[in-house]
Amino acid sequence: MANASLLRELKDYVRFDAESARRLHAMGPRIRPYHRRIVDRFYGAILDDPGARAVLRNEAQVERLKVSFAQWLEGLFGGSYDETYFERRARIGRVHVKVGLEQRYMLAGMNVIRVGLHQALADASDDGFGSFEDHRALDQICDIELAIMLETYREDYVLKRTAEAESLAVMGRLTAGLAHEVRNPLNAAKLQLDVLRRTAARVEDASTRRKIERRTNVVQDELRRLSLLLDDFLNLARAQRLDPVRCDARALLEEVVELRRPEIESQGIEFIEDINGASCALLAEPDRLKQVVNNLITNAVEAVSGCRQPSIEIASRTLDDGRWEVVVIDNGPGILPEVAARAFDSFVTTKDAGTGLGLAIVKRIVDLHEGEAKLIRLTGGGTRASFWVPSAP
Repeated sequence: MANASLLRELKDYVRFDAESARRLHAMGPRIRPYHRRIVDRFYGAILDDPGARAVLRNEAQVERLKVSFAQWLEGLFGGSYDETYFERRARIGRVHVKVGLEQRYMLAGMNVIRVGLHQALADASDDGFGSFEDHRALDQICDIELAIMLETYREDYVLKRTAEAESLAVMGRLTAGLAHEVRNPLNAAKLQLDVLRRTAARVEDASTRRKIERRTNVVQDELRRLSLLLDDFLNLARAQRLDPVRCDARALLEEVVELRRPEIESQGIEFIEDINGASCALLAEPDRLKQVVNNLITNAVEAVSGCRQPSIEIASRTLDDGRWEVVVIDNGPGILPEVAARAFDSFVTTKDAGTGLGLAIVKRIVDLHEGEAKLIRLTGGGTRASFWVPSAP
């Protein structure tokens, strides 16, 4: 784990010394009147970016974070840069992992802060610029802050991914043993239920026949749900390695759309597709990528179930750098930001009968293809689910 020795190394690397600390402490009162401007610009940049904004829950949280950020700015000019200072700063990286904010936003965010601090120093100086040594001290402390955040982020991220990998390994061993034990009695129960349904159909009393049918329908639904749950566990456990073949991206997607369209439209859902653009070759497991698309479509179907005019749009495109992207957009109520931050974790679900494994499977498969999956709440409602994978060389 990172410790205070890192702080000493960083100070030495950027030549941060007692004079740097003195300069920062001295300029603190001059910079303080500009804190609000820096805070507002920082959160303006966050709110303008859908990915960064997705981790924020509501306006009240934003206002609380602005207060914390202003306190963080005060800490830059506190004059004491010891082990206590290090630990306070290290918590920031850990919080970013916890809320699901990706590492790149720390880099971009620090640039916004750095520019704001330099501008504030210039505005607070009689000559409209300020001394070179003061600007140098600002750069030094910003470099140290960013390095601490990134280091603690990396450590916590590695720990999180290691824990996820260990959980998947344990799940794989469990499901391998349970699959046989559960699948056989499950199939036997389905067969016996079919026999019971056929027997009930021959009951002469209509009232008794309907009661039996209602009860067998309930049992059938529960058996189907149990079977799907078992399939999800097996799919997640199996997603450990990849055996890719060369395949056509558009053909892969067309097969899924052709299969799902009748079912979706039969539910009164408008199904819009834009998948006829330029295709590309992939080195992938087609069936697994089809499963990714199917899972995203299924989520979209469930999201619009209560809408007056439900619609789902699926589109694909080849990006400038050769990546193949698929996007599924629904006009449902939109995923909550706090759920979006954890949506790809195992067992996270907002559905009464959900397993919480569908999106975890999506992420696992996309990760195996060295791609990325995202889930974003759209302004005005609706959710944008997407993933990309690299095209074949």
